[in-house]
Amino acid sequence: MKKVFFGGSFDPPHYGHLGVARAAISSGRCDEVVWFPAASPPHKLHTRRASFADRFHMVELLIAGEPGMSVSDFENRIALSPSYTIDVLEKLTAETGEKFGLLIGGDSLLSLHTWHRAKELVKTVELITYPRANSPVSVENLENFWDKDTARKLFNTLLPGTFFEISSTEVKNSMEKNVFRHHIIEKAVFPAEIADYIRKKGLYPTGNIEKG
Repeated sequence: MKKVFFGGSFDPPHYGHLGVARAAISSGRCDEVVWFPAASPPHKLHTRRASFADRFHMVELLIAGEPGMSVSDFENRIALSPSYTIDVLEKLTAETGEKFGLLIGGDSLLSLHTWHRAKELVKTVELITYPRANSPVSVENLENFWDKDTARKLFNTLLPGTFFEISSTEVKNSMEKNVFRHHIIEKAVFPAEIADYIRKKGLYPTGNIEKG
């Protein structure tokens, strides 16, 4: 069974994330997507977010009953700060004896050259990339940062199709503007169980979460 690492803050997790995981499995490029909520993402060290336990449980709610999906507390257990992806993957392989692929977005692919130990990552880890509407990827723009062979290799990691375009940040901003009802009902951002959990725990207190 081929597993891929799907990392993110997941603050909160939503149907966009789920659609990406489903597409990765249906593409045949992997058999299992393991979700890894980030404990200390290097680009969000000073960002306020829900606790790891809350984000972990919301992922559990989102993927409940989904075939080929699981969630891991590995990043929280190893407590790397910052938790660079390649370091986490190396520790994961050392602990499990398994080699994971990596599921990322097109925006991440375009900035991959800036990642910690990026060249090693590209050489040692098999990528699956989902396209983002606001981050179109081409061989030409990848060649701005990589040699031609590597640029072509990275371009070929793209999954076909389009995906649900909304970010966790957008969801939280909508809470601050008291329009959360629009997102959870009209756009169906995530299951009612997650909306109820957010409400019960008071995770994003600046917002006015209305019942549907």
